[in-house]
Amino acid sequence: MDGPLPKSNALIVGVGARTSTGVTALQVALAVRAGKLMPRESHLVDRGGDPIGTCRLGSMADNVMGLERFVELGAPAFVQATHAWRVAQKARGTTEPLAVVLALPPESRPGFDRRLKSDLLGVLAERAQVEIDERRSTLVTKGRGGGAMAVATALEMLREGRRAVVVGGIDSYFDPDVLEYLDRELRLHSASCENGFIPGEGAGFLLLAGRSNTTSMHRWGQILAAENQMEPRPYGHPDPCLALAMTLALKNVVAPIGASSKRVRWLLTDVVNERHRVEEWTISRIRASRAIHDDAIHDQPLLRTGDLGAASTAILLVMACIGWHTGYAPGDCALVATHSDGSERGVVLAAKEEPS
Repeated sequence: MDGPLPKSNALIVGVGARTSTGVTALQVALAVRAGKLMPRESHLVDRGGDPIGTCRLGSMADNVMGLERFVELGAPAFVQATHAWRVAQKARGTTEPLAVVLALPPESRPGFDRRLKSDLLGVLAERAQVEIDERRSTLVTKGRGGGAMAVATALEMLREGRRAVVVGGIDSYFDPDVLEYLDRELRLHSASCENGFIPGEGAGFLLLAGRSNTTSMHRWGQILAAENQMEPRPYGHPDPCLALAMTLALKNVVAPIGASSKRVRWLLTDVVNERHRVEEWTISRIRASRAIHDDAIHDQPLLRTGDLGAASTAILLVMACIGWHTGYAPGDCALVATHSDGSERGVVLAAKEEPS
């Protein structure tokens, strides 16, 4: 029988998410669990002249792109994740700007809006009416794998003495330059290209705080570890990918619970139908089998939401928290794994927070 889980000082006390299938964390998670998929044709067309289908918010106009789109995606989720903390602060009569660690798409991606780096945090704070400590905040422009980097940075900030840190991600593929690039690279799922993905968009946030600062707050879960590694042969490399980085990240991240304890029964990954991502994950999963339960459930939520890019890690962690909160989670440990198009590979180990 499994023993008690280790106690982390990084508790999750706020969650927020927004995707094409939900405007709250609860809606997002339960829509995925129900198998809800809502792709819609756009006014943008592929090389064959057919409309490109995307999983995008129906509440946002199609002419809203770049910085404005990221703010509209992120602000509601940011408000959700920080609400309980701000209420608790008000009750204590204290005010403290929140440091934010935010994952964004890579700057090299076609269509990247340079204003994201200079203006996003300020506009997000104004739109959400939440004070952000921009001087101590960090933007991680590394795509899907950057989400785990953001979590690792937030954990380090807590260890250095911060009372609370918001960690999250925002991304959207709904941009003509991005979609043109994906179409040219044959990466858009369509009737003529099964080895592709459906572009999505979304935002996810978690508020992390130390145990001594959360005695009166709901605890959604805890972060046990975050691990990042660089793949020497990523997508596009002339030699085959041997999944070296993801394998090492998987093995290292389970150290807090023991490398052979078989405690991990729930895997949430960004794997979709792209063959290279399926193969890389399959190889690493097999090599790290000592740490993963033989009957572990592998969930692939991005097959329902569309690919969420840099928002993937945060939204997958939010889904794990909702799973524990509502009781459908298959285990008390959740392992979240994400792969960037570049070299970045990231894994986060989260766990249910047992009542004291």
